Amino acid sequence: MIVITFFSSLQYIFLSGVPDGIPNSAFVCITSFIGFVLLFLVFYNELFRLDKSHIIQCLILSLQLFVFNYFLLMGSSSLDAVTISCVVSAYFVFIPIIEIIAFRIFPQKNKIISIIVVLTGILFIMNLEVHKLFDKSILFLLIADIAMATYVVFTGYFTSRSNPSILAMGQLLFIAIISFIAWNVEARITGIRISLPSEPMFWGSVIFISVFIRGMYTVVQTYAQRFVSALNTSMIFATEIIITMLTSPIVSEYFGISSEAVNISVNMCIGAVLMVIGILIADPSVLDEFKLKKRVKNV
Repeated sequence: MIVITFFSSLQYIFLSGVPDGIPNSAFVCITSFIGFVLLFLVFYNELFRLDKSHIIQCLILSLQLFVFNYFLLMGSSSLDAVTISCVVSAYFVFIPIIEIIAFRIFPQKNKIISIIVVLTGILFIMNLEVHKLFDKSILFLLIADIAMATYVVFTGYFTSRSNPSILAMGQLLFIAIISFIAWNVEARITGIRISLPSEPMFWGSVIFISVFIRGMYTVVQTYAQRFVSALNTSMIFATEIIITMLTSPIVSEYFGISSEAVNISVNMCIGAVLMVIGILIADPSVLDEFKLKKRVKNV
């Protein structure tokens, strides 16, 4: 999961490089279809286990993921990579709410403390610039957060009962179909003919997102969530903020993608430390180890 978190942190840099004139649904459609083809080439034998429940589950996950990707692209057009990463990674805040509503699962005390600590860390990484939260683009990213939180919760529920490979392939296929329909609707509304963009920057972003996000990320997440809770998964993925903060200037310059320079401040360092502490608090094994050492010391 740490490996795919690294690739996930880089996606915001590539998303900021997608030209403005290209429909969001076109980007989602193309990357999802390529991702589906890649997974199909690896897991096509698993399709023999396909049943009705898989189709329903894939459709539900694909709708959630389509909303996330669409609004992520809408909110990424005018923000820097670190800000995008901070806001999007904060979707873990919505996970306990969705778990309560959908499955009547109430968070433990350490989880609540963990959320508060990590959220504080994110605000420090944003250099406590709270005014950024009132930007219109932030609203789009918050909608994406709710969709992703819902997706993570339902992924954990479905993968414990179904074949992860089929779920990974199926959701990408449905997303490609849904986004293609949306692409057609956008084309009719705007009067722009459906065609494949020719910008090199666009296709560079397509290749990265298709292989590492749609393909690798989707598979690893669906398998990992059979063993890791939704909240712990989101906490681990939240470390992508730190990686984005460190790699954004280097990757942007190397690939020729415009990005704001990231000057790592004291606040950002404090935020990174708080995030790590919060993630450790969310892991019950860490707390158990701490209590054991404290008990031994007292003896």
